[in-house]
Amino acid sequence: MPPTHQSSSTTKVSTFFSATLLLWVISVFFQILFNKRRDLLYIFAGGFFYQFANWVIRFSVSRDPLFVNTSVSLLHSAVTSISVVFILLNQWSLTSFKRMFEHKELVEGTWPWAYQALCFSCGYFAYDQQDMLQYRLYSGFIPSILTHHLVLLICFTLALYRRITINYLILTLICEVCFNSFSAKKLKELYRLLMKHNFSRTCL
Repeated sequence: MPPTHQSSSTTKVSTFFSATLLLWVISVFFQILFNKRRDLLYIFAGGFFYQFANWVIRFSVSRDPLFVNTSVSLLHSAVTSISVVFILLNQWSLTSFKRMFEHKELVEGTWPWAYQALCFSCGYFAYDQQDMLQYRLYSGFIPSILTHHLVLLICFTLALYRRITINYLILTLICEVCFNSFSAKKLKELYRLLMKHNFSRTCL
C-alpha cells in the first residue's frame, strides 16, 4: 500500500525535528567536552531526571504515552515553579526588590541557582521533544508544540553558552506556575478516561 500524503508529511516533520534535536545534543556535548563547560552538565541532569520520571510513571501507573507525557509535564511545572519562587525570594533577601529588576541586572547578572535552574529546564524541553517525537504526540504540518520547544532550546542554550539574559529567562518560567492547574486538570481528565477504558475492557 503506497504511503499517504499525511504519513509522508508526518515523516518529514519527524525527520526535521529529530535532526534539529540531534544537532542540539551534539552542540551541547561539544561545549562540555571541548570548551570545558561542565556547568552545562545540569542540562543532561534535567533530561535524565525527567526521563527517569517517565519510566517510573510508565511502569507503575500507566503506559499511555499522553498520560505519561502530561504527568511529567506537570512535574516539570511544579519543579520549575518552586525553583523560580525560591530563586526570586532568595535574591530579594540579598538585595533590594528594585535592584533585582534593573535592566543591567537582568541581562548581565545571574542570580544564585538561576543558571542551574535554566539548565535543568532546558533538559526537560529536550526530553519532552524526544518523547513527543517518539510517540507522535503532535499534529499538523508544522506542529506548534515541537516548534515551541525548538525555539526555547535555541534561546535557552545560546543564553547559557554566553551567560547573558539568564535572569530574564528565569522570569519567563514564571508562566509554569499558571501551567500547573492546566496540567493537573488535563491529567485528571486523562486518568478518568483511562479508568473508564480499563473498566470497559474488564467487563468485556
